[in-house]
Amino acid sequence: MRFRRLSPIGLACFALILSAPVYAQSDAHPVEGTYDVEATGDTIGTIKFLLVLKRDGDKWTGEYRNTPIPIKVNSVKVEGDTNLTMIAASEDTTVTITGKYADGKLTGEWIAGDTKGTWSGTKQKTEAKAAAQPTTPAPASSAPALEGTYDAEIIADGQGALPFTLLIKRDGEKLTTEVPNAGDLTITGITVNGDDVTLMASYQGNAFELPGKRNGSDMSGKWSAGGYSGTWSAKKKK
Repeated sequence: MRFRRLSPIGLACFALILSAPVYAQSDAHPVEGTYDVEATGDTIGTIKFLLVLKRDGDKWTGEYRNTPIPIKVNSVKVEGDTNLTMIAASEDTTVTITGKYADGKLTGEWIAGDTKGTWSGTKQKTEAKAAAQPTTPAPASSAPALEGTYDAEIIADGQGALPFTLLIKRDGEKLTTEVPNAGDLTITGITVNGDDVTLMASYQGNAFELPGKRNGSDMSGKWSAGGYSGTWSAKKKK
């Protein structure tokens, strides 16, 4: 199998794609994450974009992506586990954004000068699923078809391919995964349900999933994280 390697710029973009906070970590905050946002107001109508909220110790940061209106987040404040206040700027106008978090959603209001409106954001499902469900190893009954060494790659649309070697081994009553010389990428587990297969991956400490299908001993599928997407495949070595 011939692999295309990511350029330095593509590798940096791939790191950005997978830079959403890891909800499986014990110190993660429930408000952290990537949200699909819809904002409504008399002057803007209804617009949709992404909001990424991150925490580093006591410091919060926010970033809007794919916005039809240029807007930059200047400050983020989170009180407790629910109340959010952001100060942003759209050209020369200051925008005050408030919201409340509950059940994977943020809802609230925004004010910009004499105009105002409402907004809501839904946390992306891949993150919510990682937070709610611990990794469960695949049963050993899947071993005869899947145990072995694979030439694998993850493709980020518009960026290139990241190739790696994947090992799937039997450990008693479960299957385990390993990526030799993994560097920033590792595969932390595998689940199998009939022909459905999901690899649990981590890139620079950020968790995401690679759902797909089995075709004999080979696997492939599509992934999405942080508003980006791509494909993946793993071909078993003979």
